[in-house]
Parts: sequence; structure tokens; C-alpha cells
Amino acid sequence: MKLPALLLFFLISPLLIFGQDFITDSAAIKISYGCSPDRKVEGTNIDIGGSQFELITPLYYHDGGDWSFGAGLRYQNTDIDVSDSSFLNEDNLQSLEVALFLSKDYSESLKGIALFVPGMSGDFKNTGNDAMNYMALAGVRWKRSETFQWIFGAFYSTGFDDDMLLPAIGFMWEPSDRADLVFAGPIIRYRYSLSDSIDWIFGGQFSGNRWKTEGQYTGGNNDPEFAMTAYRLYTTLQWNPSEKHGIFVSAGAELGREVSLQYTNGLELERDLKSAPSFEIGYRFRF
Repeated sequence: MKLPALLLFFLISPLLIFGQDFITDSAAIKISYGCSPDRKVEGTNIDIGGSQFELITPLYYHDGGDWSFGAGLRYQNTDIDVSDSSFLNEDNLQSLEVALFLSKDYSESLKGIALFVPGMSGDFKNTGNDAMNYMALAGVRWKRSETFQWIFGAFYSTGFDDDMLLPAIGFMWEPSDRADLVFAGPIIRYRYSLSDSIDWIFGGQFSGNRWKTEGQYTGGNNDPEFAMTAYRLYTTLQWNPSEKHGIFVSAGAELGREVSLQYTNGLELERDLKSAPSFEIGYRFRF
């Protein structure tokens, strides 16, 4: 099953922390496990580290000729290790996102795309509406040649500090049958096939999430919204034993890391988190 439009637009904005995985795996099921060692929260004696399980899968796709539509799902389970429970008394955080897309072919070179992604992130104990956020995208993909295409549009999100509406731009280039490049601001992904069965990938992208948690802390600081973000540089080797199967290992570095807590009483706390290596292993099944 070929899903040429599924979640394509996630590549066009540097603010789309999770988007590149939706694109990369738009026609595949991806299961992965990653980890990062404990590192100090700067200015404190608190260490934070952890590991994460992730599942990305298409749910539905329909090709109606000029029109197509479908849905995909992403689930993350994060085991977080915080050395001081007075800073954050959580050990497991989860998120679930459903991506709904619609596309229309206006010509051989021009395609319109719309994408809506509701999601929920939190400790999933007493999760309410305040754990819900969504992103929306609309724009066009303009194919200049068989090897190069532009993507233009606009992005709206409720999942950051404030609701925001921003323009977005990106491009995709295939210089040869063995290589392709995706670039969208600070999001970059370059793939080169070392052989018929081994791919090497280098990239950089945002990583992290924001979770709504339940907890009572001193000073009336209750039910904080916790965020942990970074910019991740990585290199990946993927072995493709057959057309449908892929096994990959990644190593990288998380830079510019930050943690923040925003409590229901309005108090906010932001701290830098020391840089750390990151590792990931996973499996893809392509349709």
C-alpha cells in the first residue's frame, strides 16, 4: 500500500517536534526503544534520565483518484528517572496522537494537503481536557522536477506555551537513486544507500514532549505541566533484509536541552539540562 501524501506536511515546520517520524514511517509500522543517561539539571543537584518506547502506524488510507485521505497513530511511553521527587514526582509519562490528512491533486506538479493532529500527553492517571492539544497544517506541494519539490503552507498549534500561527516552508531533493535530502529550517535528514540492503542516515531534529501531570507540591504548586525538549543530532544504520523489513540502530547527541514546569497557580520554572548522548534501536515493517 503506497501512501504518497500521508503526513507529508510534517516536514515543513521547524516547530514540528514529532513530525519527521510520521513522514518517515507514513507507509510503515515502526516500533522502537530509545534511552538517554542521567544528566544534571543545571543549578541543582537533580538528575534526569530515562527511556522511551514508541509505536507509529498508519490506521487507514483511501485513494479516491484526485482526492485521498487517511489516518495515522503515534503512541509513546516514557519511563522517566528523576532523582528528587520534590522536583517532579513522576516515573511514567505517555502520549497518544492521531493524524488525519486530506490531499487533492490539482495537476501533475501541484498537490494540496491538509492535516489535523489531536493529541493527549500526561501521566494518564486522572487525565482531563487540559491534557489535550492539537496541530493543524494546510498548504501545497510543488513538484519542480522528478527529483526536487517545494512545500509551502501554514502551521497552527495549541501545544506550545501559546497558541501560534506560523508560515512554513521546506524542500525534498533526490540527487540520485541512492540518496535523498529533506530540509526544513533546523529539521534535516539525509539518506544514502551504502548497498542494496544497508542505508546510512544523518539528521537533526527537535525531540521531547510536554505532559500534563497530577501532583501536589509545596507552596500550592499543583498539577504541573512538565516539558523536556532538546535538539538531537543523530546517525543511523538500517539493515533491510527484504523489501518489507528494516532493522535500525541510532546514536546521537541531544543538545540545548531544557526542562520546564508550569503549575496551575501560574508559577513557572525553567532550567537547562546538560547535554547527553542518546541511543535507539527499532524495527520497521513496510506495507
